[in-house]
Amino acid sequence: MRGRHSRRACWCRCRAPPLHAAAAGLAGAVAVPYPLAEEQGWAVAGEALRQVLRQARVRCHPKVLCIINPGDPTGHVLSRQSMEDIIRLVAEEHLLLLADERVLWEMGAPLVSTVQLVSFYSLSKGFGGGGFRAGFFELVNIDPSVLKCFYTWGMSVYPSILGQVMLEMAMEPPLPSDPSYPAFNEQRQGLRRDLAHNARRVQEVLGRAPGICCQPVQGGARAFPRIQLPPRALQQARVLGLEPDVFFCQELREATGVVLAPGSEFGQPEGTYHIGLSLLLPAETLERVLLTLTRFHAAFLHSFS
Repeated sequence: MRGRHSRRACWCRCRAPPLHAAAAGLAGAVAVPYPLAEEQGWAVAGEALRQVLRQARVRCHPKVLCIINPGDPTGHVLSRQSMEDIIRLVAEEHLLLLADERVLWEMGAPLVSTVQLVSFYSLSKGFGGGGFRAGFFELVNIDPSVLKCFYTWGMSVYPSILGQVMLEMAMEPPLPSDPSYPAFNEQRQGLRRDLAHNARRVQEVLGRAPGICCQPVQGGARAFPRIQLPPRALQQARVLGLEPDVFFCQELREATGVVLAPGSEFGQPEGTYHIGLSLLLPAETLERVLLTLTRFHAAFLHSFS
């Protein structure tokens, strides 16, 4: 690392895909995680953000605040009040905001013309599932000299043909008068029903399981339940040089074949342990995964008690 204050910091939510921190490093920046309030539905607390900002300034220059909404992997959706508080904080601290632009437009002057914002939309997070590598971003109040860099970079990055077709479909979906509309609407509504059903089932099943707690999933494609791990399991994980939730997930995989993402891959409050659970599974498969998970966790608690 170069001398103090010589690198920029990209604020990244502590529960975010690891690629965010990696991308910040490639840009010569430092990823600075900030906490979410799990017991308040993974809310973003303004005072917690300010505290992280003060601490970060000791070692870097915070420049960007990254907001993932709906949360990934937490599955929460920020309230309107939370988004307004975040935008005001960004204006006070002169940061660049990575978030949805709708609330900023509705807040009006002077914020709408002064807050710098980059809004990203990924096809895989809202329309077509993963693997298509397509999306877009919008730049608001960005300096023209910076825009040139985006134009140059954008000319060298293209999604696959199928990804481009699906992105066009997402941006300009069929109209009710179009022949393809019934099939399109049936698939879209079916996807929404399946996700809503899976989110409810995760909440119902895990909410009854001893030692597992899951906040309501309001959006997104994953749940992020917290699991209890006994002290003997923590000790065994330390002996093996593993994070405790990694140890649990490895034991689960070896015993049942079920693969889950340990929460430490995303970041989590110290002393808590989580697992990332996909909601994109067929309903029948999800039921089997939930049953297997709850039974294995109960046996795990008994084995290491």
